[in-house]
Amino acid sequence: MSPPANDGAALHLAAALNAREGADRASNFFWAPVSVLTRADGSEERFPHLVTDRAKPGVIAVNQRAVRFVNESSSYHHFASAMQDAAENAPCFLLCDAQAMKRYGLGLARPAPVNNDALVAAGYLHKADTLAALAQQLGLDAQTLSETVARYNRDAAQGVDREFAKGGNSYNRAMGDPGHQPDACNAPLLSAPFYAIKLYTGDLGTSRGLVTTADAQVVNTQGNPIPGLYAVGNDMDSLMAGTYPGPGITLGPGLTFGYLAACHLAQHSTH
Repeated sequence: MSPPANDGAALHLAAALNAREGADRASNFFWAPVSVLTRADGSEERFPHLVTDRAKPGVIAVNQRAVRFVNESSSYHHFASAMQDAAENAPCFLLCDAQAMKRYGLGLARPAPVNNDALVAAGYLHKADTLAALAQQLGLDAQTLSETVARYNRDAAQGVDREFAKGGNSYNRAMGDPGHQPDACNAPLLSAPFYAIKLYTGDLGTSRGLVTTADAQVVNTQGNPIPGLYAVGNDMDSLMAGTYPGPGITLGPGLTFGYLAACHLAQHSTH
């Protein structure tokens, strides 16, 4: 997901100056689930599943054993982290029924009245009249998938998710549909056709980076500031120690330490 130009060149340049790099974190990267459309010319379009679909009613994720493994309404970082907890979780599949597709869409597939047949033809969006047929397309065990959906449906009909607590807190529900009753995040998958897309783990950026002072000056391995060298944003060692409390957690520190670096430069400039 990160732009191709983000190749770590700044970290290599800083290393040549004996810059200090942060220690291993809870996670050295920030993650997000991504779906990939391969165009007719062979190029690819990547769609980050941040807030538009995973938390919506009538949408669930299953792994390669056709079982759920995560709270779909959790943050994209936590969702993709769960994908890495077991080999069978990545890639995984995001599923919905016709009602959810009509209302919310799924990945690059848009809600009604948009026609998504081109995405089906491209192999990005899977569509089938039954769960068994959908399982066959995805290479999943049909009986297990049917049991997984039935188990979820029993809870969702009551507006709860006893397995993974989808919609279990205010953050989860903020990503759902506040107009859906009795719950913003849960609804049974009942109406055909059924849809699915494949999700891969994608990275938003690094959480481990260059250690700095409070003024964003990069320090060397002895802990002393390197004159004229500053780091902000994802090049700077994350204040969050590899955790991801909420969206934009790299933006606030990036703006703040960019300002502090500029102030320090202005105060100490000889020109």
